Amino acid sequence: MQPNQTQPIPRKKIWCAVYTDAETECFEMRTLSEDGEGVETLYHKEYSSGTAIGDFLETDLSIWDQMLPKIREAVQSINEGRYLKKSFNALFYCTLYWLDQSAFFAPFAASLQRLHVVHAVGDLISLDECIDQMAYYRAMQEYLNKLVTQVFSISEGENTALRYFALQKQFGLESYPPFAFDAVQYLAAVKGVGGFPYDEFLEEEVPAEGGEDIVTEVLQTEDPEAFTEFLLYRYLQENLHLRKCKYCGRFFATHGHTKLEYCDRLIENSTKTCREMGSLRLYEQRQMEDPAVREYKRSYKTHNARIRYGLMTREEFTAWSVEARAKRDKCSAGELPLEEFVAWLNSDKPKK
Repeated sequence: MQPNQTQPIPRKKIWCAVYTDAETECFEMRTLSEDGEGVETLYHKEYSSGTAIGDFLETDLSIWDQMLPKIREAVQSINEGRYLKKSFNALFYCTLYWLDQSAFFAPFAASLQRLHVVHAVGDLISLDECIDQMAYYRAMQEYLNKLVTQVFSISEGENTALRYFALQKQFGLESYPPFAFDAVQYLAAVKGVGGFPYDEFLEEEVPAEGGEDIVTEVLQTEDPEAFTEFLLYRYLQENLHLRKCKYCGRFFATHGHTKLEYCDRLIENSTKTCREMGSLRLYEQRQMEDPAVREYKRSYKTHNARIRYGLMTREEFTAWSVEARAKRDKCSAGELPLEEFVAWLNSDKPKK
């Protein structure tokens, strides 16, 4: 957090909202507007369907144990009226960390920020709710891994909802519980829009203007259990299937019969997505299956190395590479026999 940045503080209450359509899932943290009459969205994050749970399943929850001593120290300082700004900033950094792992942690993040509300009315703050929620997330990580394997990773031709209820009938409600959540409304919502208070802290690049209006079921809650059940209910309703991305190894959702093998997550420290890099990798693999391309790449490396050893000038290498690419393309097109192309590539080998 930069010195001139001020963390967004909830007004009187803070809660979460989650809504989806067939392809997108949106997560929000909301508070009351300044006049107390409306709602202000503090945080809005959206993914392709299935991404939030896929990211959650790969999150190392033991980091919370490492954070906890410092967070307890911050809570104690706040209750004692010491270092308030510094201590609340520590809670906010913790909030940002978990939101950055996955928007699935939005109820947990809201609980951390709800401590502002408790302190504002003069009450002592406590981490009990956050600690209980993290225990829930630990159990849920194990449960969701099982559910993904048994339900959401089945054959594309099978129906995930039918699979879930078949397992429920076989193993009982305790293992495969019915979905029950309150506060679901059929409302207008928006996707593809940014400019929310949390964006500058999480380095979001979604434009503030524009967006797409949708009408869908919206769950508003403080309860992580309801959050999870609503998402699973919507996944089953849409018959989403989850598979692992062959680039990053995390789960993503597919719809119906598809051959998609890569997700659309941004690769860390890159402007490209797994799907873009996967397509590039596939293209390169296919290229390397072409013997002309394979021989050209081998010879290219050999000739490039000659520059370092003073056996060829840069100008000579550039002229060679232009001619080599032209002959490679003719060979790939069947206009030049491979044997002749290889003989030409080897024709300027230094004499032993």
